[in-house]
Amino acid sequence: MSNLLTHCGSKRCSLEQLLTIPEPDKTKTYTPLNHYDFAVNVRSVTSDLLRDFTFVGDNYALSSDGQKMFGVLTFSERSSFDDKFLNLSIGLRNSYDKSMAAGLCVGASVIVCDNLMFRGDITILRKHTGETMHEDLLDQLVTAIYKSQHQFTQLSDDARAMRKVPMSTKAGFEYLGVLTGEKILSPTQSTKAFDELRNPSHPEFQEASLWSCYNHATEALKSSSPQSIIKSHMKLHKLTRNLYLN
Repeated sequence: MSNLLTHCGSKRCSLEQLLTIPEPDKTKTYTPLNHYDFAVNVRSVTSDLLRDFTFVGDNYALSSDGQKMFGVLTFSERSSFDDKFLNLSIGLRNSYDKSMAAGLCVGASVIVCDNLMFRGDITILRKHTGETMHEDLLDQLVTAIYKSQHQFTQLSDDARAMRKVPMSTKAGFEYLGVLTGEKILSPTQSTKAFDELRNPSHPEFQEASLWSCYNHATEALKSSSPQSIIKSHMKLHKLTRNLYLN
């Protein structure tokens, strides 16, 4: 679950359109980071490190004046690409107007929003200062990817394990009831999840398994606020793991 959100007037754009925004001059206290170069280098470094992943796609947005850039790059495990188990995403942001630090976030779930919300399993922020700020960011990205791969492997293993747990409709009702009782799903989201169980929106989640029921819940969680969606997913995963995989 990864989102690039444009709630504050930013517009989606292509990678090439990042080149149309002039880079500001360097000063004694400000080191510019080129929007386009940053995005290209992040993709290059990530692709080199994620040898067992396939690049799925990228999305970018610019503020109305082009001074702020936001993006999400998504990769999928090659071994599970057809089954669409999980994606690993890299979020990035940058500014030319000193309004926010440059940043990277890494994880199976990331949120990048033009209201400056910026979250992932691992988040890196770097002020636009110093001669080596670009290199520092990329070095930290390398470290973050290595750390996140361990977490991603656990999530991917859990997804495979969930597919092996059969779950009847009645058992699915009980599972979603527990999620509602634990307040992981709001009443409205609970109704959505039960509807998904009865009539799945996605054909791949029609099988009677824990994995399908888990995804009925994640589908319902899409209505969560950006501030709470990652935390809700973490609670969902932890509870599901404790109930069925331990």
